[in-house]
Amino acid sequence: MSKVLTTPWGPTSVIAIIGATLIYMNLSRKLGAVTKMRPYYRWFMLAAGFLIISLVAHIIRSAAYLAEDPASEWLLSQTFGLLFFHVPFFIGVLIDLILVWRYWSWLLRE
Repeated sequence: MSKVLTTPWGPTSVIAIIGATLIYMNLSRKLGAVTKMRPYYRWFMLAAGFLIISLVAHIIRSAAYLAEDPASEWLLSQTFGLLFFHVPFFIGVLIDLILVWRYWSWLLRE
């Protein structure tokens, strides 16, 4: 019973990171317009795309975990988790980190 109650909370963290990505994209777009930077903020959409792939994989894995069906064994495998959750999540967060550093590192120097 407890896994039915706690499993849906897993994807909320990925949704929060996607939301933060979109907020950083809008703030960076406005900062770039003021400082006449090249439009690097468009790469945030690519990062959000990778994070959405990760979110969908997380939801699929959660549904397979709750179903306890032997046919969904591959969805619960480490290979599926690595290829469709961890790698896209890492790429999306890495792109976010590079872009946020590119736009907002001046705050640390001030």
